Amino acid sequence: MKRVTDQISKKQIYLLSFAAQAPAWFIVFAVVFPLAWYFSGSGLLGFASGVGLPAFLIRRSANKRIELANQLLEEVHHKTLASLGKVDYYHYGADGSLAVDVAAGQLAFIKVLPTMEILAPIVISVSDIIEFYYYDPGMTTTKYYGRDISTAQEVLMDNLSQMHERAKVRGLHIQVDNVQAPRIVVTMTVKEADHWVLIVRKLLEQSLEVTSSPVLVP
Repeated sequence: MKRVTDQISKKQIYLLSFAAQAPAWFIVFAVVFPLAWYFSGSGLLGFASGVGLPAFLIRRSANKRIELANQLLEEVHHKTLASLGKVDYYHYGADGSLAVDVAAGQLAFIKVLPTMEILAPIVISVSDIIEFYYYDPGMTTTKYYGRDISTAQEVLMDNLSQMHERAKVRGLHIQVDNVQAPRIVVTMTVKEADHWVLIVRKLLEQSLEVTSSPVLVP
């Protein structure tokens, strides 16, 4: 079963959580530090409280998001395996999934909305596939070497926004003869797409092997 920490470590998630709202956490520190120092009479305890409280809140919030993301992945996995009469090959992630039934000549696509709502599967016949390809728009990021915290945060948020926009269209694109879903975009890396371009091609050529049980690819 996939986990969100397969791609990014908890420490990286904690760091991103802090960076996304750095000014707010500095304000918390600026408030807690003097208060804790005043009431405890210890500068060291005040400093520890000023650092410890934001760290605790960041960790708790990030762990909650990790838990929700893992629950989402588990649900997507379950619905993917139930999306077709028989699943031979499948791929899934936090953005959705793709499954193949070789004997029936069908693909099932599941999309996950930004609200974490999992939409019902869209089942497509292989005969309805018009074209398919992998697409990666690339991206440009900005590096900041100054000391202005607000500017650094602005640059970080802009880079994260660009990464998010890129992620929405990077993946396997399948154009189909289907009014409900004329184009399907399955988010995946180029390494993952290498496998799936081959799978779809073999499915179209009717040379794809049937499996005895569902195979997660890659």
